[in-house]
Amino acid sequence: MDERLQILELIEIGEISVEEGARRLDALAEIAKAPEAPETPPSPPGPVVRPSLVRWLWQTVFWTGVALLVGGGLLVVAVYAWGFANGWLFCGWPLLAFGALVVATGWWLQRAHWFSLRVRERGGQRISFAFPLPLGLVAWVLRIAGPFVPQLRETGVDELLLAMREELRDGRPFTVEVDEGEDGEQVQIYFG
Repeated sequence: MDERLQILELIEIGEISVEEGARRLDALAEIAKAPEAPETPPSPPGPVVRPSLVRWLWQTVFWTGVALLVGGGLLVVAVYAWGFANGWLFCGWPLLAFGALVVATGWWLQRAHWFSLRVRERGGQRISFAFPLPLGLVAWVLRIAGPFVPQLRETGVDELLLAMREELRDGRPFTVEVDEGEDGEQVQIYFG
């Protein structure tokens, strides 16, 4: 309830005098007139950097594709230039096409949104994996599976994934880090 109305009700029921009510109303008016201190904006978090595993994976796929592309191209050129048997030509073109497909996949992996999980256990054992996560496709699958899986009904997980996709499109990747102290497990989850 508004404080002014509350003061007026207290006056009406006789709980406080008219003079006391006027004094309280004047104090509220003074508080309303006082300039508010500007809030300091929160400091932006440091830049979120992709894990090295993600960079290593997409570069490995990309450069493997480049090698296949070059190998297939050299084989096709050799067949035409040196007049090898035409059977080698059938080996060169599929290798060339497969190399182009792998290069395109490596390029897509470089631009894709990734999910990465790193766990370091107490004994020093480390577990790391990363994979591209097409959030739109995952949200679509969850919407289709929703009526058939009772645990997915009314959860809004698909809307959460779509909102996450929009944040990532705006260039705002995020991480979740859990550290249980020096001797505990460390877990890092990365979306970006």
